Amino acid sequence: MKTKFLSLVLLCLISSGLWAQTPKSAANTAEVRKWLTQIYEKDQKERAAYDAIERQYGWGAKEAQDARQKIKDMDKEHLADVEKIIAQVGGYPGKSVVGQPLDQVAFLIIQHSTDRTVHEKYLPMFTEAAQKGELDKAGVAFLTDQVKVQKKEKQIYGTQIHINNKGEKDVYPIEDEANLDQRRKQMDLEPMAAYLARMGVKK
Repeated sequence: MKTKFLSLVLLCLISSGLWAQTPKSAANTAEVRKWLTQIYEKDQKERAAYDAIERQYGWGAKEAQDARQKIKDMDKEHLADVEKIIAQVGGYPGKSVVGQPLDQVAFLIIQHSTDRTVHEKYLPMFTEAAQKGELDKAGVAFLTDQVKVQKKEKQIYGTQIHINNKGEKDVYPIEDEANLDQRRKQMDLEPMAAYLARMGVKK
């Protein structure tokens, strides 16, 4: 997604006038697009820098620890920014407001949070946005399952995988497995068998 996103950011900014629906005014919409673009570019730059530092020094090195803390601080800052954007827009800044691919940014920033309560707070908004075509469904399905697993409940779409006691990849418990593929299809996910094969899970 990173490559696709970065290649489309400039196009999105140049073509900002193509989206007629706006949160309040054309000026505010352009401001929101610019803000989301800046957030995403900084997010990806810092994460790429951390990856390079970890490869060079190792996960436990002070340099890597400092870089991780820098990302945590950035994530908190970006979460606050995204929450301001949501308040300004009056809802999720989705496709009809900011266009693609910027419609994914607020979701990604909130997903970065390590605070489960943040995920739970915004999941209903994400779900509604996905149902209205404002946000991709697949990511919402993953976050839905993530929240379920965190709460020690059965997941709905079967997206969450872990390493079991045998040291093998396994899937967290799933509710109503008989209708799993139907639910996955509704969220634009591939059939479960194909997903397990791609993830290297033996069932």
